[in-house]
Amino acid sequence: MQETLRYSGMGALRKQGSALPNEATIIRRMIFLSAMTDICVATYLRGEDTIYVDSHHPLPFKELKRIRNAIRQKMEDSGWEAPAEQSLSLCINGVLSRYIRHPRQKHTLKSATTFEVRLPMKRSLFLFIAGVDGELDDEFLMELRVLSSTPEVGYRVLLTHVLQHAEDYHLILADMLDGIILCDDKGRIRFMNERARRMCGFEQLPHRGSLLHPTPLCDLQKILFEAINDGITQLNRVIPLGNSNTQLIGVNVRYVQNLLGQPVGWLMILRDITASWQSDQIRSMISIASHELNTPLASMKNTVDLLLDGEVGPLSPTQQKFLKIIRDDMGRLQRLLTDMLDLSRLEDSKLELDRRRNVRIEFIINKVIESYKIFAKSRGITLKARIPAELSSIRSDRDRITQVLVNLVDNAIKYSDFGSEVVIAAEETDDEIVVSVSDQGAGISEEDLNKIFEKFVQLNNLPEGVHRGFGLGLSIAREIVESHGGRLWASSTPGEGSTFYFSLPKNLKEEKK
Repeated sequence: MQETLRYSGMGALRKQGSALPNEATIIRRMIFLSAMTDICVATYLRGEDTIYVDSHHPLPFKELKRIRNAIRQKMEDSGWEAPAEQSLSLCINGVLSRYIRHPRQKHTLKSATTFEVRLPMKRSLFLFIAGVDGELDDEFLMELRVLSSTPEVGYRVLLTHVLQHAEDYHLILADMLDGIILCDDKGRIRFMNERARRMCGFEQLPHRGSLLHPTPLCDLQKILFEAINDGITQLNRVIPLGNSNTQLIGVNVRYVQNLLGQPVGWLMILRDITASWQSDQIRSMISIASHELNTPLASMKNTVDLLLDGEVGPLSPTQQKFLKIIRDDMGRLQRLLTDMLDLSRLEDSKLELDRRRNVRIEFIINKVIESYKIFAKSRGITLKARIPAELSSIRSDRDRITQVLVNLVDNAIKYSDFGSEVVIAAEETDDEIVVSVSDQGAGISEEDLNKIFEKFVQLNNLPEGVHRGFGLGLSIAREIVESHGGRLWASSTPGEGSTFYFSLPKNLKEEKK
């Protein structure tokens, strides 16, 4: 913050002991730095030929012309002869307007106000202040108007705000979870927060102005000077801490300038990426293991199916019983491997959706009901469908939507009481199609409803004799639905059953990246 003010022209006062600096630049920058919202501040010192503008966003030429006209009008209202419009240049964030390209974004100025400030030595300063795309705060405007009536008081108010903001930013940076280091071109430390000190192994926070030196854990000086000497304005590195091969930090080095294009320094952001690296390693291992295990499992399951079909001779009832148990367990393992592969793809944002064709929801519902008739009958469950006569088709991945519905129907049957019903319904609105699966089971408590879509969460109220799942199905189903731009949610009353819903928009959005 001090550096910014120095570059803005913080110089000696023309009148010794005056409370108000005589440079318009200082007042403009202090107003700009003290605002809590995006603003535009313009100053014109009577007798000069340039209006200086600071703005958080590039402004279209019609707004720049509006600034010039507002200042000229204020001069005339104050009894001064306004210079010709053509003779007044505009300098925006340190660049003359004739060198600025017309911006693509159409930002507008709001709550614009212009007033005169009497500087020492009887010089007049004309101030223009406006919000960029938003209104100015009334209290902030009142404080600024004090500059017009009592400049010394107004200046002290601005100075207090700037100092307060500097302190606030310092506290925020000091408490960040990432390590923050700011250095100059010679590698001298201008700021370091406590997180960076601990990550790098400094015994105590280095003094401001001291050189950034290597520690037993890492050599950030080498990375910094690599960027400085090679003229690179941004550099990313991953480095181990000390002799560890698993504890890693990511280092982002970038050259920072203020709005006037003046140098602030080299900002280094440090982040502990050990956990994410380990997570990537685990996901990679799971993906590889799932692929490797799936092939022999499929072969073993086919062999068991051949035995059960009597292809190699008759089997005794006991042999058939144990082979069926083996086949069921192999099927559960295959489903687990499939879920783990899907989960890995979803977390890596690599789940591919095939949306090349229109899909009819009623077709998927009828297909799932047909597939689950035998399983439902074995549990004494009646499957019913309630589908309107005509539903719009939507462009989606049929196999993935089938996977979602299979998961919901499978859970509904497992958690239903013997002799009850499971109802699959669909309805259409102007924007989406909503599918629901309702059961008459034990229901889900409000506490559990908030976490059932999380990974590896399993409820404890599964009826006796039903195999427990792995807690991945609902999590994967939610990711698939959200990748289609829809939603998945549930409602339940303990003792009365549960209903799971998922919606699919008719105009499907692009899947998450």
